[in-house]
Formats: sequence, structure tokens, C-alpha cells
Amino acid sequence: MFIFKEKLKKLKAYLRVWNIDVFGNVHNISDGLLKRITELDARDDVSELGESERVERRTLLANLSKNLLKQEAIVHQKARQKWFKQGDLNTKFFHSAVKWRRAMNELHGVFFNDRWCEDKDVVKDKVIEFFEARFVRNEFI
Repeated sequence: MFIFKEKLKKLKAYLRVWNIDVFGNVHNISDGLLKRITELDARDDVSELGESERVERRTLLANLSKNLLKQEAIVHQKARQKWFKQGDLNTKFFHSAVKWRRAMNELHGVFFNDRWCEDKDVVKDKVIEFFEARFVRNEFI
């Protein structure tokens, strides 16, 4: 068993190197893609993009989408691994983790017009406005 354990340790090291070679750091890749897309968008605000830049932007968006799916898969695998280790026995730990996650994901207010607003109706309207503006169909895509 000792020899088998040592072989698994070596395999783990090789798998880490292979993962970096094949996938790289998906978070850094996403950051780079977002930065380039933002640069193209800023240039588009100043003057229209050329055809090659539009194609590049579409390619970048497709690569970003693929990379975000990879990130999601990694998070899913890590969550599953954590679940296997810690279990889901409706323990105090489990409930406190859920409670903490909900509190961290809660949106208490928004900052607009140089003011912080916590009115639920205003927050709801501003969130809807933001996502409608974000996902409006763009004829260049």
C-alpha cells in the first residue's frame, strides 16, 4: 500500500503540470479576454470598429464563454469534492454555510447619482435597468 500511495503522489504532481499546460489558469485567461473586449468596446465608443476588429470581438466573446464554462465546471467539481468531505447531514455547519452564502449574495442597495440607495423598489428598478442595458441586442455581434 505504501508503494501505491507514493505512486499516487507522483501522479498528482504530473496531473498538476498537465493541467497547467492544457488549461492554464482559467481565471487569468478570463481576465485577459475581458480586458481585450473592454478595449475593443472603448475603441468602438470613440469610432466604429473595423470588420477585423468585430470578428476579433466575436471570437473573444466565444472564447470567454467557453472559459466561463470551464470555470463553472471547476467550481462545481470543487463544491462536490467539499460535499464529499464534509457531507450534508443538515448539521449546524451546513446551515451556517448556507446562511453565510445567502447573506453574501444579498443585494442591499445600489450606488447611483452619487448616492447610496437602499429602497427596494429603486434597487429593483436599477438592477433591471442595468441588465436590460447589458443584454440589449447589438447589431455588430
